Amino acid sequence: MSRTVMEWRVIPGAFFVALLLLSNRGVPAEAPVPLSAMDYIQIQQLVNRINFALDYCSSGGRDFADLFADDGRYVIDNGDGKPRIISGREQLMAMASGPACRATRNPPSPVILHTAESLVIEASPSGATGTSYAIYPSFKGKYASEDIAGQIGLYHDEFVRTAGGWRIKARRHESSPAAGGKSPIGS
Repeated sequence: MSRTVMEWRVIPGAFFVALLLLSNRGVPAEAPVPLSAMDYIQIQQLVNRINFALDYCSSGGRDFADLFADDGRYVIDNGDGKPRIISGREQLMAMASGPACRATRNPPSPVILHTAESLVIEASPSGATGTSYAIYPSFKGKYASEDIAGQIGLYHDEFVRTAGGWRIKARRHESSPAAGGKSPIGS
């Protein structure tokens, strides 16, 4: 065989191997869809509403459940490796109405049970994500519960755009975040 024929047989093989190696790098991650200023405002309002709806159990928990996507879930993560998952409309309504709820209770209440502060919103391929501080304030030196007195946790949210506007796909309430955890601003 002449050297020229041999070179032509090696080059396509090398090209095929190089193409195969490049294609096995994995599928590139889907790029986040940019958010508009109005998207940020609507997501912020959604987060503002969720704690009021939970604390005041308005409409027997329906107002709380309405803030979630149809397949939405709320995860309570106490850091013990056994997260409690509340999913679906009925469970979300029950969570918000709880045993002490009166469906007619309305603001203002003397005790604020939950606040979400310093929300950081980021675009994601499926909508948006958010991280905020979960703060349990006291009222005149009294807390709603001794086991969370003055605690600062984190909320990790996934938001999706639905026909009815932005909704919460998932909220993970990390009640005892580990020191040195990931910052929501890209550390």
